[in-house]
Amino acid sequence: MASWQEKASAKRGQLAAAIPTEYLIPESELPPASRLDVSEVPNELLPKEVIEITELTATELTNQIAEGKYTAVEVTTAFIKRAVLAHQLLNIFTEFFPDVALKRAAELDEYYKTHGKTVGPLHGLPVSLKDQFRVKGIETSMGYVSWIGKPDTENSTIVDLLLNAGAVFFVKTNIPTSLMAGESRNNVFGQTVNAFNRTLSPGGSSGGEGAIISLKGATLGIGTDIGGSIRIPSSNSGVYGIRPSHERFPYLKVANSLEYNEAIVSVDGPLAVSLPDLTLFSKALLSQEPWNYDPRVINLPFREYTLPDRPLVFAIEENDGVITPHPPVVRAIRKVADALKKAGHEVFEFKSYKPEEGTSILFRAWTVDGGENIQNDLDASGEPGIPDIMSFVKGPKALSIKELFQFNKDKLEYKTAFLEHINKTRSPSGKIIDAWIRPVGVSASTPAGQQKLRYLGYTGLINVLDYSSVVIPVLKADPSIDLPYAAPGSGSDKEIENKAWEDYIPEDFKNGPVGVQIIGGRLDEERILAVAGVVDDVLKS
Repeated sequence: MASWQEKASAKRGQLAAAIPTEYLIPESELPPASRLDVSEVPNELLPKEVIEITELTATELTNQIAEGKYTAVEVTTAFIKRAVLAHQLLNIFTEFFPDVALKRAAELDEYYKTHGKTVGPLHGLPVSLKDQFRVKGIETSMGYVSWIGKPDTENSTIVDLLLNAGAVFFVKTNIPTSLMAGESRNNVFGQTVNAFNRTLSPGGSSGGEGAIISLKGATLGIGTDIGGSIRIPSSNSGVYGIRPSHERFPYLKVANSLEYNEAIVSVDGPLAVSLPDLTLFSKALLSQEPWNYDPRVINLPFREYTLPDRPLVFAIEENDGVITPHPPVVRAIRKVADALKKAGHEVFEFKSYKPEEGTSILFRAWTVDGGENIQNDLDASGEPGIPDIMSFVKGPKALSIKELFQFNKDKLEYKTAFLEHINKTRSPSGKIIDAWIRPVGVSASTPAGQQKLRYLGYTGLINVLDYSSVVIPVLKADPSIDLPYAAPGSGSDKEIENKAWEDYIPEDFKNGPVGVQIIGGRLDEERILAVAGVVDDVLKS
C-alpha cells in the first residue's frame, strides 16, 4: 500500500502533467529565487496580446467580450498562459483543466455568434476557484492526502449558478490543510508564496486565490471565510475582497473541513483586481436567484445603493486593545483616516466592545468538536498535520450538548451587546457611523511556512458578528519608513503581543501588502461596497 508521501508525490506529478508544455515559460527565463518581488514578471515575459487582455479588470473584460472585441477563447487562452506563469512563480495550483475551459469558451463563442448576445453577465470570463469548490470530474483534496483520487460527481451550487451567468472555470488554487490557517501550505502541494515578496505568505486559507489574483492569472476568483480566509489573503496579496454575511451567497455542496458546524459558519465570496469587480460578481450571482437552489440563502436580490449627499462618518479602530499591530498596519490605518479627513469626511476613534470576549467565542466555535473532524481526515492517510492547524486538534475538548447550548447563549448575548454598542456609538458631532474601519491583521503578511500568524481577532471578530466586510489595498511595507520600536505592551494579551513584536524585523516584511477592512452591518453588502468605493477613491486621488 502506498505511503502518504507517495500518494502526495503522485498527485503533484498528476498536476504537473496537466500543464501543457507550450504554456510553460522555460526555467532559464524565469527570475532567480533571489528575486523576491515578481509582481512585474508577467509583463516582462508574456506576449503583448496576453498582457493586453489580462491587464483588464473583470468589469472591463465582460464589457469588451459583450461588444465583440474579444472572444471567450481568446480571453481564456490569455489567462491560462498568465496563470501558468503565476503558478511557476508562486506555486498556486491544486487542479488545472485548460481543455475543459477552452471547450466551454468555444461553446460560449458559438452562442454569441448564433444569437448575437452573451449568455449572462460573466460571459467568457475566466474565474479561479479555491480548492474546496467542487467541479464535476475534478478532484477536491482540501490539502488532505486522504481526499486524493476522488473526482467530484457534481458541482457546488455556486459553480452551477456562475456557469449559468457565463463564467469559465479553469483552475483550482491552494489552501492550508483543513482550511483552518491564515496560510496556504499542505503536505500535498506545498507552500504558496507572495508575489511581492516570495519569503512571505499570500495569506490563507484562500491564499491561492490571493496569489493568482495578485499576478492577474485571473481577475476574479472565489474564496471562503470562517475567520478571515477571504480578507487575510486579500490584504496580504494587495487585492480586493468581500466577506458577505451568512445566508447571502450559496454554499451548498461546497467541501469543508468543519462541515455542518453551525457554531460559526463559513461563507463564500469573491476576490478581485478592482472594487467594481466585487459588485459585478455579486450582481451576477444574485441575478441567478440562489435562494431557489440553496435553502439557507435569503431571498434578497441585489439592491442598488445611492450614497447620501453628505460627508460620511467613519469609526476608525487602529488597535483593538488585545494585540497592537505592526508599524505598516498602523501606517495603513492612519493613511486611510488622513485621506478621508482631507476629503471632508468625519473620522473618529472607535473601540470594539470587549474584543477579548469575542475572540474567545471565536476559538470555542472553531473547536466545538474537539478537533475530531480534522484529526479523522489526517488519520485516514497517516499524514501529520501542518503545525499551523494543530492548535485546533490538540488541546480543545469537544463540547457536550449542555456546553454547546451555553456557548450558543454566550454568543448571542455577545452579539446583542456588540450591536447595542454600535447603535449607541456617535461621532463627536453626534452622527451615527456609516462604516467601521479596522486592520485586517497584526502584520503585513507573515513569513511563509513559519507559523507566525499570532492573532486572528481582527478578522475573526467579524465572523462572530456576521457583518459584511470589504478589504481594499492601501500600501506596502517599507523598512525605511516602518521603523521598529519596543513592543508597546498595551495589549491585553501581553504574551502573544510580545511574540508578535519579536517577529517584527522590518526587512523581513519588505513590500508586504497591507489592506484595511471597511465594515457594515449584517446583510449590508451593497451599501458597504458603495462606501468602500468612497475610501478607495480618496486613496487614489
